[in-house]
Parts: sequence; structure tokens; C-alpha cells
Amino acid sequence: MNSTEWDPAEFFSGDLTPAKFALVILNCELQLPISVYRKLWSNAAYKVAADGGANRLHTLNVNNDPISLDLDAIVGDLDSLQTDTREYWSTKGVTISYDSDQDTTDFVKSVHHLRCSQTQRSNNIVVLGGLSGRVDQAMSVLHQIYALQKEPAYRSGRVYLLSSEAITFILQPGKHSIRAKKSFPNIALGRNVGIIPLKDATVISTEGLEWDVHNWETEIGGRISTSNHVREEIITIQTSKDVLFTIDLDTSD
Repeated sequence: MNSTEWDPAEFFSGDLTPAKFALVILNCELQLPISVYRKLWSNAAYKVAADGGANRLHTLNVNNDPISLDLDAIVGDLDSLQTDTREYWSTKGVTISYDSDQDTTDFVKSVHHLRCSQTQRSNNIVVLGGLSGRVDQAMSVLHQIYALQKEPAYRSGRVYLLSSEAITFILQPGKHSIRAKKSFPNIALGRNVGIIPLKDATVISTEGLEWDVHNWETEIGGRISTSNHVREEIITIQTSKDVLFTIDLDTSD
């Protein structure tokens, strides 16, 4: 059986050429080391802020002058966009796109903007934020990354959630090989992982973890795999249904 390969730390590489992803900045605190953000920005093909995410990036730039992390667009209903933030990005020529649709979140609007953009050169998306703060908003983001990747073999691209604590993504049914040990200055993959079932009960098998399982049924309300530890550089996960995979990050300033 063919294996889907993952290298979740590649975004932190000093030279990711050509750029393999776009960035979406959500309205969450940006708490990674500045050097890590520099690498992400230099590696990204396109950067879009989801409404209030533009405020967060504006604050990061102002508080770390002369750092100036750029944007290509701001997308959303703009109810969170502050006046000084709008002026700041407008003077830099950033596209500000108003979308009044109240049936979609600013995150989803930003993803649709990316997928329709003629200048966006990558299908993969790294989302900054989304799993901190309010529980309902975190659950909404998890729901959305699941809904945005229903096509087989990630035909529309992969979506990663990146917080200051972890990187998280969806594993579709099948076999997956994940490079789980990798480090760069100021950031490294940690040892703690979780494999969380989503919509249905799921059967998983793993290799390379401290507590491997074989044909192990997992479901919300039953058994779930959390706080497992990485043992090998490459770990393998076989799953019968979609699951959420998360691995923590070790950071230093």
C-alpha cells in the first residue's frame, strides 16, 4: 500500500524552495519566536490575514520594529479590523477584500480567496492560530479544516494548524509516514503526539511510537490516543477513517 508522506517541520527550514504553502493568519496571539515567523514568511508563497488577524500581525510588527512581516491580502467581513490597522496595511498596498457572507467564517473566506487567487502558487495552507482561546472557536476551526479536505488524496491541498504549542493536521484513510523528529534554530518537533478520531469510530495501527497499537478501535466517548511519545524519526499510522494528528513543538527565543 502506498504511503502518504508528511514532513510537518519543513515550513521552518531556512531555504524551502520553491515555496510550498500559503499562510492564513487568524485573530489569535502570535507567540512563536520572531525568528520562526521570519522563516515562515520567507518560505510562504502568499500571506492572507483573516479579518482581525491583520490586527495581530500589525501589533507584532510594531512591537518588534524594524521587523516588517508583509501581507498580500486581508479577507473577511472586516468587523474586527481596527482603523489604525486598516490604515497601516493600506499604505503598504495590501488588498482589503470585504465579504459580507454571514454563513461562512473569515477563515473559510480566506481559504476560498487563496484557492481562487491567480498569484497563489501553492495549494497547501498553514494556518496560524485557531486552537487557543475560546473552545467554540477552536472547535469551529477543527470542523473547517476537516470540511475543507474532503476530496481524496488532498487534491485541493493540505491544511495545517500551527500554534505556539503544536502543529496539527488531518490524516485521511490509508497509510501515512510522518517525519516526527526534526529541529531548526529556536524550534523543533516535540515528543508528544495525539491521534484523535473525528466523525466516526476508527481503527488505527501505529509504528514508531512509545505505545504502538495494532488494529485498535478509537472513537469519541471510547478510547482515544493522546499523550503518546515519538520513538522513531519516522512514524507510521494506518487509519480506516479520518483522524486528527497533532505533535507538540519545543520553542526557544
